[in-house]
Amino acid sequence: MLRFLLLAVFSSVLLLGTATLAFDALDGGSFGRRLDGSVVLGGWLLEAMALTALFLLIQGRGGSWWLDGLLTAGLAWIFRGPVLVLQVAEVLGGSSGRWWQLSQQWLLIYALCGLLLAFLARQLGVRR
Repeated sequence: MLRFLLLAVFSSVLLLGTATLAFDALDGGSFGRRLDGSVVLGGWLLEAMALTALFLLIQGRGGSWWLDGLLTAGLAWIFRGPVLVLQVAEVLGGSSGRWWQLSQQWLLIYALCGLLLAFLARQLGVRR
């Protein structure tokens, strides 16, 4: 289990970082001010640990290994995606168009992370 946790968190941070940087490069950069690198890395680490914990709670309930990963991604995205978009639009008082696009990008990132976690759990024999 410890081997899975270490590998899952490390590989999830790597995937979150790579996908975020790729979307940033395709977008021509994100909007708003840039955060310090250690803050961004800490955010990725926190998300990776939360996704791993959520996956372990869901594992075995989806019926197949890949469905467990997609369920994890969907549940995580609900709070990162639509809920956050609504809150930001309310606070800023403007349109949520750009924020919604960013939210949809995170749906893809979370789906990849969920499938990665499910694949790792299956390969390492982590059972519920």
